Amino acid sequence: MSHKLLVSLLLLTVFHACSPKMEYDEEYEDVTVNQKLAPKTTEADTTEILNNLLKEYDKKLRPDIGVGPTVIDVAIYVNSIGPVSSIDMEYQIDIIFAQTWTDSRLSYNSTMNILTLNSNMVGLIWLPDTIFRNSKNADSHWITTPNQLLRIWNDGKILYTLRLTINAECQLQLHNFPMDEHSCPLIFSSYGYPRDEMIYKWRKNSVETSDQRSWRLYQFDFMGLRNTSHVVKTTA
Repeated sequence: MSHKLLVSLLLLTVFHACSPKMEYDEEYEDVTVNQKLAPKTTEADTTEILNNLLKEYDKKLRPDIGVGPTVIDVAIYVNSIGPVSSIDMEYQIDIIFAQTWTDSRLSYNSTMNILTLNSNMVGLIWLPDTIFRNSKNADSHWITTPNQLLRIWNDGKILYTLRLTINAECQLQLHNFPMDEHSCPLIFSSYGYPRDEMIYKWRKNSVETSDQRSWRLYQFDFMGLRNTSHVVKTTA
């Protein structure tokens, strides 16, 4: 007899005091650059753009500090789920985690609309301090190169993606065995920024997945994925 499994992707926004809700409806658009139509840009041009952007850039400061909260659009692509351990009360999930935000300090004037950069650039700019709150352990993928992508648009929009394998806590309720159903969460939020400084938003109302036939769920029947958001108040 199989157990039924539902995975919930939970976005938590942490705040220390009440703050006004900020509407952010702008859709992230992954624009493909037509290299045949765009004027030729040399390696020296790209290097000059990056050098100018980073000349007085302070990665310790978040975008829009002192002006308003930094809005992070989040999307998750699920490569696989499983195995699920009823003994350790955990499950494994392999994801591509994508975050998009705007940093006006990284806007530039050029016919080159997008800079697609490798992981060497990641440590040179501000990044969200996103954590997975119910993870027991998590690994980034590094073979054959760090599985990270960074894109900078000329208007200062940033796309940062990375591949992660996470072992997350899941409190399986086995008292109705073998007719039990389980909901396993993956909870993420900012580590230190409150709601009035950073806001996470789902880019889409659904989560994309790979072919589920290769997932290692064994005795579990997969029921689906859902993504939700919650606001929690802390005393810190």
